Amino acid sequence: MASTDRSARTGPEPTPAFDRPLDWAIGAVLGVFGLLVALGGAALRAAIERPAIATLLRDSEFHSDVLTEAEAIDTLVALGEWGGLGLVVAGVSIALLGIAVVVAHGRARRDGRPTPRWILGVVGAIVNTVLSFVPLSPILGGAAASYLSTDRDSGVATGIFAGLFTIVPALLVVVFVGVGLFTGLPGPSAAAAVAVVVVAGLFGIAYVVGLSALGGYIGRRSNA
Repeated sequence: MASTDRSARTGPEPTPAFDRPLDWAIGAVLGVFGLLVALGGAALRAAIERPAIATLLRDSEFHSDVLTEAEAIDTLVALGEWGGLGLVVAGVSIALLGIAVVVAHGRARRDGRPTPRWILGVVGAIVNTVLSFVPLSPILGGAAASYLSTDRDSGVATGIFAGLFTIVPALLVVVFVGVGLFTGLPGPSAAAAVAVVVVAGLFGIAYVVGLSALGGYIGRRSNA
């Protein structure tokens, strides 16, 4: 009788948002995508050769009122090297995230816990990426993530996770590109370029995370 009373007080056991095969599918998708991104970055770094870039600029009859030919070569080399490194870091991070989803969701299942919000955020980020050609697509990713949630909250936090997991890999690349611009460009031009990169990054965060949070709220309301 006591066990029956305890069951009535605690309610039903929490259930995961999706089955184990989908864990592995998410892990595989992120792993393959991350590997391709990392390989692309490594190929870019390997392809950057100063003599080849110098020849390319000369053949294109390069002319600039801001940069000399030598400064342009330095900038392109730095961008290629640092941008390629950023792609490698982003790709490895994406692949590790896929592994983390498989491991963490398996543990949550064994412990009888619901699907963690951050894993739902990963699902939302995948939706955001696949539907990136759709205007205001972060709303869809945030809505998908919070719709799967079993928590009775506003859904905004889940949507924010979806936005963060969408934008962080791109921000990693942007940070490395910013370093490339800072090291490759001459002083005044470098400062201006980095400022533009910072503003663009902040705008991207506000757009993706803000719309994903809105989508999370909408998804939660539709599943209330």
